[in-house]
Amino acid sequence: MFIAKSIVAAGASLLMQVGAGCFSPTILEDDGETVTLRYGPWATVVEISSKAEHMCAEHGRDALLIADAESLAEPNFREATFACIEAAPGAA
Repeated sequence: MFIAKSIVAAGASLLMQVGAGCFSPTILEDDGETVTLRYGPWATVVEISSKAEHMCAEHGRDALLIADAESLAEPNFREATFACIEAAPGAA
Protein backbone atom coordinates (compact mmCIF):
# COMPACT_ATOMS: atom_id res chain seq x y z
CA MET A 1 0.00 0.00 0.00
CA PHE A 2 2.84 2.40 0.86
CA ILE A 3 4.54 1.70 -2.48
CA ALA A 4 1.33 2.40 -4.42
CA LYS A 5 0.91 5.77 -2.68
CA SER A 6 4.53 6.63 -3.38
CA ILE A 7 4.13 5.86 -7.08
CA VAL A 8 0.96 7.97 -7.31
CA ALA A 9 2.65 10.87 -5.52
CA ALA A 10 5.71 10.65 -7.78
CA GLY A 11 3.51 10.57 -10.89
CA ALA A 12 1.51 13.59 -9.75
CA SER A 13 4.71 15.49 -9.06
CA LEU A 14 6.06 14.68 -12.51
CA LEU A 15 2.82 15.82 -14.17
CA MET A 16 2.96 19.12 -12.28
CA GLN A 17 6.55 19.71 -13.44
CA VAL A 18 5.74 18.87 -17.05
CA GLY A 19 2.59 21.00 -16.97
CA ALA A 20 4.48 23.98 -15.58
CA GLY A 21 6.93 23.73 -18.46
CA CYS A 22 4.07 24.00 -20.95
CA PHE A 23 3.22 27.48 -19.63
CA SER A 24 6.74 28.82 -20.10
CA PRO A 25 7.54 30.74 -23.27
CA THR A 26 9.69 28.88 -25.78
CA ILE A 27 12.93 30.62 -26.69
CA LEU A 28 13.27 30.59 -30.47
CA GLU A 29 16.19 33.00 -30.70
CA ASP A 30 18.57 34.62 -28.20
CA ASP A 31 21.82 35.82 -29.73
CA GLY A 32 22.41 39.09 -27.85
CA GLU A 33 20.98 41.10 -30.76
CA THR A 34 17.50 39.59 -31.02
CA VAL A 35 15.21 37.62 -28.72
CA THR A 36 12.21 35.74 -30.11
CA LEU A 37 9.76 33.98 -27.80
CA ARG A 38 6.73 31.80 -28.60
CA TYR A 39 4.00 32.02 -25.99
CA GLY A 40 0.50 30.72 -25.44
CA PRO A 41 -2.84 32.41 -24.79
CA TRP A 42 -2.36 32.31 -21.01
CA ALA A 43 0.62 34.69 -21.15
CA THR A 44 0.47 38.44 -21.67
CA VAL A 45 2.79 40.53 -23.78
CA VAL A 46 3.83 42.29 -20.54
CA GLU A 47 5.03 38.97 -19.07
CA ILE A 48 6.83 38.09 -22.28
CA SER A 49 8.42 41.55 -22.42
CA SER A 50 9.72 41.05 -18.90
CA LYS A 51 11.30 37.73 -19.92
CA ALA A 52 12.89 39.33 -23.00
CA GLU A 53 14.14 42.27 -20.91
CA HIS A 54 15.87 39.80 -18.59
CA MET A 55 17.42 37.92 -21.51
CA CYS A 56 18.73 41.12 -23.16
CA ALA A 57 20.02 42.38 -19.80
CA GLU A 58 22.37 39.38 -19.71
CA HIS A 59 24.13 41.10 -22.63
CA GLY A 60 23.98 44.59 -21.04
CA ARG A 61 21.11 45.67 -23.27
CA ASP A 62 17.43 46.66 -23.11
CA ALA A 63 14.63 44.86 -24.97
CA LEU A 64 12.51 46.68 -27.55
CA LEU A 65 9.44 44.89 -28.96
CA ILE A 66 9.61 44.94 -32.76
CA ALA A 67 7.01 42.30 -33.71
CA ASP A 68 4.20 40.32 -32.06
CA ALA A 69 2.22 38.05 -34.37
CA GLU A 70 0.31 34.78 -34.55
CA SER A 71 2.65 31.79 -34.69
CA LEU A 72 2.69 29.95 -37.99
CA ALA A 73 4.06 26.85 -36.24
CA GLU A 74 1.43 26.42 -33.51
CA PRO A 75 -2.22 27.48 -33.55
CA ASN A 76 -3.33 29.78 -30.69
CA PHE A 77 0.28 30.76 -29.96
CA ARG A 78 2.06 34.03 -30.65
CA GLU A 79 5.67 34.91 -31.39
CA ALA A 80 7.17 38.11 -30.06
CA THR A 81 10.48 39.42 -31.38
CA PHE A 82 12.56 41.92 -29.44
CA ALA A 83 15.64 43.85 -30.50
CA CYS A 84 18.32 44.02 -27.81
CA ILE A 85 19.35 47.67 -27.93
CA GLU A 86 22.02 49.60 -26.10
CA ALA A 87 20.96 50.28 -22.52
CA ALA A 88 20.01 53.85 -21.72
CA PRO A 89 22.83 55.77 -19.98
CA GLY A 90 22.55 55.51 -16.21
CA ALA A 91 20.09 52.60 -16.37
CA ALA A 92 20.75 49.81 -13.93
